[in-house]
Amino acid sequence: MRPTPFGVAFNEIAQRFPAIAEALQQDGTAPTDRDRFVLVEPVGRLLREIVPEDAGADALETHVLLLHTAFLHWSNAGPVYRIGEHALRRAITTRQITGHLPQSALYLQLPELRVWGSPTEGATPEPLDGMFVSCGLAPGIVAVLAVFGLRPDRPGFSAVGIDGRADDDEPAGNEIEVAAARADGSAPFGPMLAGGSAAGLYSVANAGELLLLTCRLLTLLPDDESTPAPAPPRPPPQDGSLEHVVAVE
Repeated sequence: MRPTPFGVAFNEIAQRFPAIAEALQQDGTAPTDRDRFVLVEPVGRLLREIVPEDAGADALETHVLLLHTAFLHWSNAGPVYRIGEHALRRAITTRQITGHLPQSALYLQLPELRVWGSPTEGATPEPLDGMFVSCGLAPGIVAVLAVFGLRPDRPGFSAVGIDGRADDDEPAGNEIEVAAARADGSAPFGPMLAGGSAAGLYSVANAGELLLLTCRLLTLLPDDESTPAPAPPRPPPQDGSLEHVVAVE
């Protein structure tokens, strides 16, 4: 199985997740509520262990986002939708989008080295490995944590989080619209690397484009392959595997 961000960064920490799940259940807190998630005692204890003492507010917020995303992935039995080349091309060329997830939390693993982007403005472009996706607190809203630069020779990766809804219509009520238009007017996902067209590469130019790609990919996922999320606390898997793969061709 191709390495995933969860396997690289959270396999050991996941041993602490059953205690967090039990604490959330006792507290009556929905796992998706990140603000309440960080307040339960096992989460606070774990954060004190993994966040450097001299870390600022931004670093703490990043650790909370990563930990919460990993917990949601684990609590839903770790579904990894491996996107094939053909499926990626369909997502790039179609205009159909959705905020519906076949499961409450999942990971979209893209074909290797096919999609590139800069995790922060002005940074060197990195390959987009994929996106953790979970249901937002409001209907139609999706929470995305994109993972860039995951490779065997690097102890970690870059991550970008965004919550919203990619839609051409005007937002209404509690919907959030994230603009995906490029400043130069070029089409979404067009390659921004030199020689990218000849190499068959794609790029995400901004957060809205990242969200748009996610919502297009969600339209391709099979509903009949989903596994219902277990009610926490979830016992550790017997085979040592914390994820399962669904191929999307």
